[in-house]
Amino acid sequence: MDYKQQLNTWFSNFEHRFDEAVPVIVSETATEFFQKRFETQEWDGTPWPALNTKYAAKKTRGAGQILTKNGFLKASIRPSEVTANRVVISAGNAKVPYARAHNEGLKINGIANVRGYTNKNFMGKGKRVQIKPHTRSINFKMPQRKFMGNSKFLNQAIIDRLTKAFNS
Repeated sequence: MDYKQQLNTWFSNFEHRFDEAVPVIVSETATEFFQKRFETQEWDGTPWPALNTKYAAKKTRGAGQILTKNGFLKASIRPSEVTANRVVISAGNAKVPYARAHNEGLKINGIANVRGYTNKNFMGKGKRVQIKPHTRSINFKMPQRKFMGNSKFLNQAIIDRLTKAFNS
């Protein structure tokens, strides 16, 4: 076998190895990076907005970690598609329908219709009071606490891992 054939064989083997390894490395790196955001509580160096002090202890179980009350959101981050041409990492499932609202933020403006009902313990005094039907205006804004998306730090981590994998 001459040198040209050896070189062509080596490149064809390398290309095949490259096609198989790159999507796996990218998906593993991205999944780890996105899950690590729950520990660092920041996105590309910008810290997440703090919780309302009124709810902080109840929402974090006193640990001070945002979005980690039961760990379902972090655990729902997984590779949903890994092919040679495309890698998709997704979050959320039936247990975690709120993943997108936390990642992108949420703004709700509107009017809620409240049906009439009987309050059996009105203001804690044990009295029964009939509440009339009414409307209630809602103006709610959930701050964005981004944990997934495009990131310069993720891109650098992927480049570093790929370089390390193919230089060894």
